[in-house]
This record gives sequence, structure tokens and C-alpha cells, in this order.
Amino acid sequence: MVNSASVTLSSTEQAAALLMSLDKADAAAVMRAMVPRDLHRVVEAMAMMSAPNNADFMTILRRFHRDVAGFSGVKVGVSDAVSSLLEEALGEERAKLMSDRLAFHGQAKHIAKLKWLDATTIAGIIRREHPQIQTVVVACLEPRLASEVLLAFDEAKRVDVLARLSALKLLTPAALEELEWLLEQYFSDLGRPVGRALQGDSMAAKLLNEMDVGTESALLNGLRYAQPESAARVEELMFGFAQIANMAPRDLTILLAQLAPEVLAPALRGTGAELRKQLLGNLSADKVAAIAALGSRFSPTEIESARAEIVSIAKQMAAVGEIILDARKIDVF
Repeated sequence: MVNSASVTLSSTEQAAALLMSLDKADAAAVMRAMVPRDLHRVVEAMAMMSAPNNADFMTILRRFHRDVAGFSGVKVGVSDAVSSLLEEALGEERAKLMSDRLAFHGQAKHIAKLKWLDATTIAGIIRREHPQIQTVVVACLEPRLASEVLLAFDEAKRVDVLARLSALKLLTPAALEELEWLLEQYFSDLGRPVGRALQGDSMAAKLLNEMDVGTESALLNGLRYAQPESAARVEELMFGFAQIANMAPRDLTILLAQLAPEVLAPALRGTGAELRKQLLGNLSADKVAAIAALGSRFSPTEIESARAEIVSIAKQMAAVGEIILDARKIDVF
């Protein structure tokens, strides 16, 4: 039993207890106003903790009342008064820059949503946009997320955006308006039903890859009989980069001999220890040294592209009988 919330409960847990005491609508309104980092911490605390007893909750309420009493009484929307205060404190020119920034943060509701997205999604949204728009997006993000977005581009694009970012002095209203429009289109599309090509086939391929070879072959042959076209698509998806581990050493050696270090280096980035050991063990010492010389800093796009190229080459070689993709395969007809 907790005796003193001020001692035994963290600030995050006390905030969680307050939210749990509110009506659902009120709690949701508060949570919508929280920054993602704080929201994640509070939600995790809510999931882990039980409701405090009456004495503990009264301690939490007393702290809340004390904090509210000491909180600023400045009201939202008094822009003239704020501008006047900024001019007095900072001077006219710096005050204008600060006012523009405050106005931007108050109006750019779609830009604010970017912090909830992962780097790959953000990069996908802006990939075809003008580099200046890409730079504005990166400038609006927190450094960690911005760096991940930058690494999702190829090297030439990274350098271009970084150069534009270093030269950026002002986020112009025109650039911000264009970005807001772009994001509005994206978030509007999220509400529409969007199909995902071959999603079911992809799930079926992953499911079959998890089975033993006998069960996999029996099910796949049944699918060939019932739905030949679906079976062909599933088989096409069943061999991915991870399935290289199922190749016989001889076939793997033949495949690796056809691959340049510039392809192997990014493909090996982030692979499991076992697969990495298996691949490197089938390479010549010269090729291993060449891969090491290329370093290990590759973007997610570069890694995926390299792995896709390896899979494509492997399938082409298998199609002409040079190698067998899966040493476990048995034909059951």
C-alpha cells in the first residue's frame, strides 16, 4: 500500500492518476494537447499502475492545485500584447522573427502531425517534392527524427538537403503554405480506403516460410491445384533476402561470386549474426576486405535496394538452373 504519493509515485505516475480520474472526453482532450514523448510515458504508466488509494489521490490533487496556482495566467490569443512584449524585450527585428515563428507553430496544424510519423513515412511523403520543400520538412522536425529522414534518401539527396538546411535563414510563409497544402492532401487521403497490392499473398508467403518443408510443400501444392495464379504469386514472394540462409553452401558460393562488394556491403548491414557469418564465410578474403573498406553507414533505402538486387539475381540464376534457392525443397506432385 502506498503511504505518500509525493514520495512513492513519480511525476509521470501522478499525471497518469489524474488522467485516470477524468471523464473519457476530458482525458482525451488533455492527451491531445501533450507532446508525443510525454504522452507515451503517461500512457505506459497508466497501463502499468493501479488506482491510488484516497489518501494518495488527495496528495496528488494538492500538488496539482499548488502547480496550477503557480502557473502563468497569460491567456491565449492576445497577440498584440505578446508582440509588444517581444519588441520591448528583444527589439523590433528579433521580435518579428519570433512572432513569425510563434504564428507558424500556431497555424501549421498539419506540419505538427509529422512528429507522430516514422522517418520512412515522412521520407515517402516528400520524396518527389522540390528539395527546398524537403529541407523545410527536415527543419521542422526534432533532430533525431530529422536525421532519420535525411538518411532515408540517397547520398546525393542527403548532401543537397543538408547544404540547403545549413543555408536556411528563414522559413518563408510561401514554403510553409505549400508544405501545409501537401500534408493536408496526404492526411486527407489517410481517411480514404487504400488497397495494398498482394497483401494477402505476402502474408501467405511469410506463413509458409515458417513451416517445416513437408507441411509447406503440401499446402503449396494444394494451392497450386485450387488457385494456380495465387500459388505463383505466393511462390514468387516466398524467397526473400532472409531465405538465402536456406541455400546449400555450393549454391550460395555460386551466387555470392556474382555479387560485387558494393552490393554486398549494404545488404549485410543489420543482418542477423548467423546469416552474416554464413554469407561472409562463403566469400573470398579479398571480397571480405573490400566490403569492410566500404564501411557500414548505409541508409534504409540503400540496404533494401541492395537486398532486392541480390534476390533478383538469385531468382534469375535459379530460373536457368544455375542454383537451387532452397536446399530444403522437395517436390510433391
